[in-house]
Amino acid sequence: MNTRTGFAAAVVLLLAGVLLVMQPWRKDTDSATTLKTSTASYTVHLVTNRPRAGANTFDLEIKDRDGAPSAMDEITLQPVMPHMGHAYPPVTAAQLAPGRYRAENAVLPMSGMWRITVTLHGAHGVEQGVFPLMVK
Repeated sequence: MNTRTGFAAAVVLLLAGVLLVMQPWRKDTDSATTLKTSTASYTVHLVTNRPRAGANTFDLEIKDRDGAPSAMDEITLQPVMPHMGHAYPPVTAAQLAPGRYRAENAVLPMSGMWRITVTLHGAHGVEQGVFPLMVK
């Protein structure tokens, strides 16, 4: 192998490695997928185990800007697949503990890239966080 071919192979391997690391939705099949976003008033963590086509359960942790658990009047989660034009009715999350909520039976009918919109109704009004989620 000459120097030019070796260099090209190294660049290809390096780029492949970078692409794998940059995919936040790639997880081991036994581990949870955890995503985080911020709104004007809150930090929102969304957790699900092995997102898949069909019914999914999503756990949410909501904290204020000081890191304290936040009580919400209502939280809904709406799955949308923009490139296919699919939007499904929002699922209401139930409170489990202060700042912790669960949305069950959120249906993602097919594999692909989804956008999960979490709408928070709380002391600061209505705010939304949007999460990209790859479903296999």
